[in-house]
Amino acid sequence: MKRFLIIAILALSVLSLALTLDDAYRLANITQRKLIMMFSSPTCYYCNLFKKEVLPKDDFQEILIPNFVFIELYATDEKTTLFAKEVLGEESVSYRDLFVGFGVRGTPTFFFFKGKEGLGYLPGYVDKDNFIKILKYVAQELKEDFQTYMKKDDPFVGEPLTIEVSKEDADFVLEKDETAVKVDTVPDEVRRDRIYVTDSPDVAKTLQEKGALRVLLFK
Repeated sequence: MKRFLIIAILALSVLSLALTLDDAYRLANITQRKLIMMFSSPTCYYCNLFKKEVLPKDDFQEILIPNFVFIELYATDEKTTLFAKEVLGEESVSYRDLFVGFGVRGTPTFFFFKGKEGLGYLPGYVDKDNFIKILKYVAQELKEDFQTYMKKDDPFVGEPLTIEVSKEDADFVLEKDETAVKVDTVPDEVRRDRIYVTDSPDVAKTLQEKGALRVLLFK
């Protein structure tokens, strides 16, 4: 798996647990976002610090939501088929097995994916501003030197997309993604940290013109 060495060096110097890993993967595919798996522990100080000081902050959410589906995993016996064959050669594995299969040595550890392609990993806690830069770097799949990139001011917020989906997929997103909202008309405030779902091409077009970054158009 390709890894961001420089991110690992940097690390050393709001989706709930009710969402399954398989659900998160499907959400990422439908909405054309990348997947972040956070290997965590309920007693981990830095995991809880991340969830208090980084994850809920508005500027972090504005980058996270349109570009990534985030899921937190505990070392439980809950089963998943995702990465089972790739990591352990099995049809299904537990979340606990994934900790072993991915070589997680401490929490939090974050893995980034585009589909099943590994884009990198981040061990340990990183403050909000640096994590935002990491999200921007990963979201754009940049190849430039990470230390050089970190010194730049990157205005990236996300690639605006209107994605045609089935009614079934639209319903799945509305059920599973708490940031998704169905709209029949354009709201007064169009937010980046929302996944808009509509069956109107005109509404979809206007939403994007007003700054929406992820719009699902279903028939």
